[in-house]
Amino acid sequence: MIVQALNSLGAMNSWLIIGVLALYILVLFLCAFFGEKHASRLSTRGRMLLFSLTLGVYCSSWTFYGATGAAVREGIIFLPIYLGPLLFIWFGYDIWRRLGRVRRHHAISSIADFIAARYGKSGTLASLVTILAVIAIIPYLALQLRAIALSASVVLDQGPHLNTTTNSVLLMTGVLAILAMMFGTRQIANTEQHGGLMLAVAFESFVKLSALICVALFFIFETPNNLRQISHDVAKTFHEVQLFGVPETFWIQTLLAGLAIICLPRQFHVAVVELRDEKHIRGARRWFAVYLILTTLAIIPIASWALHAAPQFLTIPDVAVLSLPLSYNQEWLTLLAFLGGFSASTGMLLVSSVALSIMLSNDLIMPALWRFNLISRHDTRLPQMLKFTRRICILAVMLLGFLFFHFFNDIDQLSVFGLLAFSAVAQFAPALIGGLYWRGGSRQGVYAGLIVGFLMWMYTLLLPTILISLPDQYQDFSYHFLHSGPFDISWLRPEALLGFESFAPLTHGVIWALGLNIILYVWISRIYRPSVAEQIQAESFFYYETKPLPAQHTSTDMSYLHHDAARLRVGDLITLAKRITGDRPTQHAFAQFSSQNNVLLNEHSFANGMWWRFTEQYLAGTIGAASARTLLTTAMVNNGLALGQVANILDQASQWQRFNQNLLMTMIDHMTQGVSVVDENMCLVAWNNQYLKLFDYPKDLVYVGCPIADLIRYNAERGECGPGSVEEHVRKRIHWMQVGSAHEFERIRKDGRVIQMRGNPIEGGGFVTTFADITAFRENEAVLEARVMDRTQQLADALTEQQLAREQADKANMSKSRFIAAASHDLLQPMHAARLFSTVLEQSVHSEQERQTLQQLDRALYGAESMLSALLDIARLEGGSLQPKRQAYPLHDLLSDLSLQFKSIAAQRNIQLKVHDAQFWIDTDPQWIRRIIQNFVSNALRYTASGRVVVGVLRSARKPQHIRIGVWDTGPGIAEEQRIKLFQEFERCGHTSPWGEQGLGLGLAIVQRMTSLLDYPVEVYSELGKGSTFMIEVPTVPAPQKTVAALQQNTAILATGYRVLCLDNDETILDGMAALLSKWGYDVFKATEPEQALTIIQTENIQVWLIDQHLNRDQLGMDFILAHRPASVPVALITADSDPELPQRLKEMNIVLLKKPLKPAGLRAWLSGLKISSDA
Repeated sequence: MIVQALNSLGAMNSWLIIGVLALYILVLFLCAFFGEKHASRLSTRGRMLLFSLTLGVYCSSWTFYGATGAAVREGIIFLPIYLGPLLFIWFGYDIWRRLGRVRRHHAISSIADFIAARYGKSGTLASLVTILAVIAIIPYLALQLRAIALSASVVLDQGPHLNTTTNSVLLMTGVLAILAMMFGTRQIANTEQHGGLMLAVAFESFVKLSALICVALFFIFETPNNLRQISHDVAKTFHEVQLFGVPETFWIQTLLAGLAIICLPRQFHVAVVELRDEKHIRGARRWFAVYLILTTLAIIPIASWALHAAPQFLTIPDVAVLSLPLSYNQEWLTLLAFLGGFSASTGMLLVSSVALSIMLSNDLIMPALWRFNLISRHDTRLPQMLKFTRRICILAVMLLGFLFFHFFNDIDQLSVFGLLAFSAVAQFAPALIGGLYWRGGSRQGVYAGLIVGFLMWMYTLLLPTILISLPDQYQDFSYHFLHSGPFDISWLRPEALLGFESFAPLTHGVIWALGLNIILYVWISRIYRPSVAEQIQAESFFYYETKPLPAQHTSTDMSYLHHDAARLRVGDLITLAKRITGDRPTQHAFAQFSSQNNVLLNEHSFANGMWWRFTEQYLAGTIGAASARTLLTTAMVNNGLALGQVANILDQASQWQRFNQNLLMTMIDHMTQGVSVVDENMCLVAWNNQYLKLFDYPKDLVYVGCPIADLIRYNAERGECGPGSVEEHVRKRIHWMQVGSAHEFERIRKDGRVIQMRGNPIEGGGFVTTFADITAFRENEAVLEARVMDRTQQLADALTEQQLAREQADKANMSKSRFIAAASHDLLQPMHAARLFSTVLEQSVHSEQERQTLQQLDRALYGAESMLSALLDIARLEGGSLQPKRQAYPLHDLLSDLSLQFKSIAAQRNIQLKVHDAQFWIDTDPQWIRRIIQNFVSNALRYTASGRVVVGVLRSARKPQHIRIGVWDTGPGIAEEQRIKLFQEFERCGHTSPWGEQGLGLGLAIVQRMTSLLDYPVEVYSELGKGSTFMIEVPTVPAPQKTVAALQQNTAILATGYRVLCLDNDETILDGMAALLSKWGYDVFKATEPEQALTIIQTENIQVWLIDQHLNRDQLGMDFILAHRPASVPVALITADSDPELPQRLKEMNIVLLKKPLKPAGLRAWLSGLKISSDA
């Protein structure tokens, strides 16, 4: 019964629908007619609202019908078509603004025109973009026609098939083509802006939004349960999104929809070409966003009804907007919904057909007609021909859309057509957006990107759509092609190219097409850089923020104007020139040119290229080369302007030029310098007020054309030119001007003022002179010079005092160094002797109490010696007397010595000492690096109660060719506040040694000074209760070439005490040394003088020498050793000197250095380690 009722309703109202459509088309015509006459009179807010509504042409039948179908089939997938434009208008504002400004400055008429103009004004590129745009938009046109067919079938027949509606759709196509030709080609304008058509489109946008909102509100308020149903469906949809996420193609569709706002030809036309004021963009960001949001909200109730509708009410989800009011027998609401869908389709068809016809006629058909000489550029019928061409293009575009609809009418989902079109026009985005922001984009890159991108689009997206739509007898072939690939090549499957099977077909196709487009655009543009012409043209696209664009052509070659030039006479050029430069100068210039070139000046003869070039060059001197070229080529040739109109243009240019001249003269008058200009006849032609004030000329003396000689004579007679004959002054100055000799000099006038004069010749004859009163400058200069001289004398005195202070400091420093050298010997001598005797006494006594007393005495002496040595070292380091001697040193030697030196101490304290060997050679002072690391290790052993101490090497991550030598311990750690004072003198960080040792607090202070001189950064890491780490960063060097040392064959080794010679000028030290060595089982021979020692050597079989460095009468122990030492006798030099070169010299001579105060344990260790043959 319901179906019968609907059929009767459709039959009853068919004539009503036809009448309403006719009335609606009449209203559109009236809107267009009114818009052409009165659209420009709208208020600013009205024009802004009108522009926002014209943008609603984006909401075609896909958004009106197809969005509902998508929401029914896949839920939230309908949202990207609205979300994409919303994101673009909010985040793509700068792109939109740049497009609008460039269009205004370049008179862009289409997207093809824009891309061609950006990349060198290439006609071929414009043709390519036009062809590709037509291919891309044809499926979209078919979508609109299918929507009309669907809506007509629902309202009139309610049949599920469209075969019976083909004729009616063809008829509707013809009607829409007529409407487009009437609205879009009524006038041909260079801006390609159509106020009437845009008003009609805005009215249609209002109608379709109103229809959607009315249908949605009807369903919401029809019964209370409907609102609960809508809320439940929305909640269910969002719950599914939370569980499963958005559909796979959601973001790809959002991207395509966002790019469509500027890449669809119709959207480019309404959003860019029809943009009359930049303020409209800001208004559209608000009102068009509201339009999209309202459309989205209206879709939701309709989709909710469609989800629960009975099958007899809804055969195709795409037409739910119509089926909903039909199911409730709402005839007028159905009619309003039908008009809304009709508006959505016709608005898109009208604007798209007009935009494509502009592109086809401007960039494809008319250039072809001109190239093949089928029509002349100067043909008077050109406007009529252009109109006719555009109308034919509109008809052809409509027909192509109908054919696509007819052959692929089996596709039920409108969104398939829409996504095909969106993904195709997205290929324009790299060239479009890249052209706005990247100067490096080239024409070759655009060609490569567009061609490959469209080929990939056709193969991965268009071809599968066509195959799926083939008749049933071809379905096996389609299935095999799509799932096995052409020729069974699986990696060529259109929907799984190169084996990419994890993407949805749309995502797969867009990634391949748009991805390769972008890659090739960038890559080819990098390889083939833009030509000079392209770069100049591209620069104009970036030169529009605050300044007018520069002229597009600056060449003076006007040979291409020979056809146009023949249309004008020489008199016309003279008339134009007179409007700029005046009658007399123009007549004089043209007469002079004709006489120079031996041609007759006939104002009635036709102007050839020679006259054009001369006129341009002549005008360029007045209004600039760019303006001259623009006026001669654009204003007069083929622009439809009468001579009077061009004259008005020239008048405006002349007024601007006169304004500039007046402005320049005003600036000259306000200069603080006097200016005078003399012509080639030595007559005054220009001056300023300051010139008159400086020389105080009488009023009647200065006038235009006044001989400059009279003014010079007047000044000379008043004595302003200095001593000498008046006429001689006049003759000399006139001669300078006539010769054209630039000069500059100063004149001191009788009143004391100083005048600076600068004269320079003018090209072609004449002279310009400036006069500046520099009296104050010279006075200030004199004061400044006096100050400079005074300051220079003060600085010289200060430098002298500084030099004296430096010399005194150097003398004091030398005295300090001498004192330190003396103190290092004299202060340590008694300490040295005291320690020797304390050691002897300790080995002689047998009472435990006396032994402990002597050990305490020895520790006290050791502490005093250490403190004195450390203080002396700090003084030497600060005084600069101690400098590092860098050399290549094997790190292995240092680490092995450390292991031998400290392993016994660690073993006694039950501490695990690990020294990790490393085969590096480092750039350092061997003694200093040994002392630094020894200090770290001794501190670690002193404060570590248990655990381990590790010595190791790490490669530096911050500096190449550097290593980090570190000492890790498991001691008590160092607090942060103590770590700051760690390297200060007498600081012990608040810890006491568990082994009873007490440091001096000077070791790390010495380390800090040594590492500073070596340029070794010191790093300290510590954590309380866990331990500390000390590290230094040391540069490495290549290992030197190895030398093979001769091996000495030793005979039998003595096992008894040696015969030792002790040479020292201090009897006390000799007695202590003799007592100590005797206790150890050695035979000791003492000597205080070198002669006495030499006698002992000659009479006794001495096996070991212990020689003091400083002897009586300034004799040195080193000299004695070098003079008398046999090669096989071990020798030790005992000294307290701090000479940094001494250790290296002794090492080269195989002499052991023993530092004062002598440590008995060190002496005994050296003696025990000697291996002396029995033949010695």
